[in-house]
Amino acid sequence: MTNMMRFQLFTLAFDPITERFNDEAVQDFLADKEVESISDHFFVRGAMPYLTLVVCYRPQGPTPSAPVPEPKGGRQRDESWRDALGKDDWPLFNTLRDWRGEKARAEGIPPYVICNNRQLTEVVSKRPKTLAELGHIDGFGDAKLKKYGPQILSIIARAGSAPPQESGHAAQ
Repeated sequence: MTNMMRFQLFTLAFDPITERFNDEAVQDFLADKEVESISDHFFVRGAMPYLTLVVCYRPQGPTPSAPVPEPKGGRQRDESWRDALGKDDWPLFNTLRDWRGEKARAEGIPPYVICNNRQLTEVVSKRPKTLAELGHIDGFGDAKLKKYGPQILSIIARAGSAPPQESGHAAQ
C-alpha cells in the first residue's frame, strides 16, 4: 500500500548566522512525496528557537507503465497544482504568494509553513470570505486562521473589488 497516508516529524533549530531555520532536510525528504498538509509548532528551549514540522504525506511511486525520468541537477517538484488555476486566477495567486514570501522572510520560516502552493491554489479557487470558510481548506487550523486568516481574507477582498480583467473584451 504505497498510497497510505504517512507522517514525518522534523525539528529545525534556528541558525542565528543565517537568521533562518535550515530546512534542507525537509526539502530533500519531500522531493518524492505528495504533501497533504504541514503543521508547524514553534518553541524555545534554552533560549534557542526551534520549529517542529509535522508532515502528512503520501509517497509518490512510479507507475508500472510510466517510467520516471531522472531529475537533471536537482529534485523534481510536484507542480500539478498549476493545472487547477485558470488564467484569471494567477493575479490573485501571485499576490498571495508574494505576501506569503514576505511574511515567511519576516518570521524566518520557509514559505510552505504558512501554506503550500496546493493550499494557496485552493484558497484562490474557493475565494473564502470568512475565517470559517478559510478553515474548511485543508491545512488551515485554528492557529493559522488566527495568525494569517485576516490578512489572507483582506487580500482576497481587495482582489474581488478590483475591476474585472475582461472588461472591454468580447466574450469568447
